[in-house]
Amino acid sequence: MSGTALWGWTISASGLFIAIASPILGYRADRKRQLIRYLLIGCTLIVSLSCILLWFSGPSSKYIIYTLVIIFISNSCFEIAQVFYNSQLVKFKENTKLGRFSGTAWAAGYIGGICCLALVLFLFVLPEKSLFGLDKNAFEHIRACGPIVGIWFLLFSLPFLINFSKLERKNYITDHEKFSFFSSIKFLIKNKSLRNFLIARMFYTDGLITLFSFGGIYASGTFNFNFNEIIVFGIMINISAAIGAYMFGFLEDKLGMRKVILISLICLIIISIGILLTSNKTVFWFLGFMIGFFIGSVQSSSRTAMISLSNKRNINQLFGLYAVSGKITNFIGPFLVASLTAFFESQRVGMSSILIFLIIGAFGIYKTQIK
Repeated sequence: MSGTALWGWTISASGLFIAIASPILGYRADRKRQLIRYLLIGCTLIVSLSCILLWFSGPSSKYIIYTLVIIFISNSCFEIAQVFYNSQLVKFKENTKLGRFSGTAWAAGYIGGICCLALVLFLFVLPEKSLFGLDKNAFEHIRACGPIVGIWFLLFSLPFLINFSKLERKNYITDHEKFSFFSSIKFLIKNKSLRNFLIARMFYTDGLITLFSFGGIYASGTFNFNFNEIIVFGIMINISAAIGAYMFGFLEDKLGMRKVILISLICLIIISIGILLTSNKTVFWFLGFMIGFFIGSVQSSSRTAMISLSNKRNINQLFGLYAVSGKITNFIGPFLVASLTAFFESQRVGMSSILIFLIIGAFGIYKTQIK
């Protein structure tokens, strides 16, 4: 079985686990609020340790199971931690301009990722002599990426974890107003705006994930990008996404979340059509930069929209459903791209399927009322 297939199955299995676990853990956290602190600390430590343990992996078939298990665990814990991290934004709902706050946070995340990538590339991967005299024949300069990411992740998580306010010991929900696990589903069914938003997000997130997954492959196959160009292209998209998240955060506070998401999705559709039609490499570079710009704004505004549509009593469980909406169908986009590319023997035809998800998502947002 190919490495791509094994990777895909592992990420899919992790996505399924996240989809099942997130609402359940969110439900438990809403009933016992101090559980959030333990879950955040526990998941952060597990992610960090998992990355460090990748040092003991290597480019050999005997390490496949070991590596995939670590990827499954780290990805699952990271996404579960995101449920409770995102839900903390509700604390700032009354006294903070959420668009600006969320946009700045997303931008900081992108910049942090770029800095970590640059650190690994220029100190370990690219130089002929790696830092600390790592043995390139044993791939130690590549294996060092895991520990560096793990330490980086833990280091920059500490300010949030240390300053995380101690939550009240009493249950957030009293005995006479208990929420069952299915109460959030009932709330979702009754709340038309929230339901429409999560369905729309399910589609456009699938499109965005597919764009990220196949962007480098498309650049290589259609525009003959070499390895260094793909690395630079990835860094450029992350930089533009940081700029987009930050700038649209300010715009969101003036225009509203719905308009920002809708404008961004429409622009992504237009830019994607341009990418599919152009054969000019310079034009592709420019359109790729713009793709990142609007992806950043969609990600930031989607989170604040969820805060606006939720209630405080079961906020963690609802963010569990938010996580589900971003995971439950994210295998469909890559499957369509791969299948259409193989059938028509054309990457352009395969990538065109992304437009379907973005258009459906944009229509769903258009039909959704978000305050």
